[in-house]
Amino acid sequence: MIIDLVFSGGGVKAITFIGVVEALEKKGIKVRRIAGTSAGALIGALLAAGYTSKEIKNMLPQLTHLLYNQDRKYTWFPTWFKWFHIYWKKGLFSGEDLQKWLEQRLLEKGIRFFSDLPQGSLKMVASDLTAGKMVVLPDDALYYDRDPSLFSVAKAVRMSASLPFFYEPVRMMKGKKEHLIVDGGVLSNFPIWVLEENGASQTVPILGFQLQSTDKREKERKIRNVVELFSALFLTMKEAHDARHLEKIQRQKILFIPVPDLSPTEASLSTKEMHALIEIGRAKTVDYLNHLIAADRKLK
Repeated sequence: MIIDLVFSGGGVKAITFIGVVEALEKKGIKVRRIAGTSAGALIGALLAAGYTSKEIKNMLPQLTHLLYNQDRKYTWFPTWFKWFHIYWKKGLFSGEDLQKWLEQRLLEKGIRFFSDLPQGSLKMVASDLTAGKMVVLPDDALYYDRDPSLFSVAKAVRMSASLPFFYEPVRMMKGKKEHLIVDGGVLSNFPIWVLEENGASQTVPILGFQLQSTDKREKERKIRNVVELFSALFLTMKEAHDARHLEKIQRQKILFIPVPDLSPTEASLSTKEMHALIEIGRAKTVDYLNHLIAADRKLK
């Protein structure tokens, strides 16, 4: 069976998608095209490059170590300094460490540019704050006078995963004007529409995997300071946008995976907690696939 695959954003919770990939591998399901946002774009890029679920799982210590190192850079600085840094740099961390790490992992599979991948096999979404528009990569590299085929996959992931205020925006030039690019989740946290736009998936089913909170109750967020205000603003935009636009027919293609409430930048997960997220993804996907296979047999 061949499918097109969509991963939502979700910060550290995207570890769950490793379990999804594991279940797909066990069922012998091949992936033709992948679309993702933010952390979903990161997992999607590794998968598109040829990494297996086991290999991605083995990378988790490196990824979490990278996050820990970033957190430690400013732990001893006073709060006012952090805000001063955000004011001037527009983000607490540069994101360069993440991009360099991903560049190395992709190069190990012979991937640097989108031209190193099958054409159209990987797409991701970012948000251009300067232009006030959604950016689909690599296609929209043309908007910045760049050749989409020669656009860096790692840089595209960094653009898609640049969580506002946590990471500095990625700066792209269009002529003489600088554009600031941030996390794709600001405008579309679940870009299933990217694979539906040109109708190319009519002969290949699309399966989407979207993370959702295990707490179904409506709850008010506590907003006691500017940090919590920004966090609430971003989460509201991220969660509400795609939910209103998912049609009933699309929802039939989507597995909503319940995961614990975690901050997108939570870097202190234990090995046990990470493996628990992976198992949630694997178990839910196995059940989902068994249901789809059974339904398909009934139709035949």
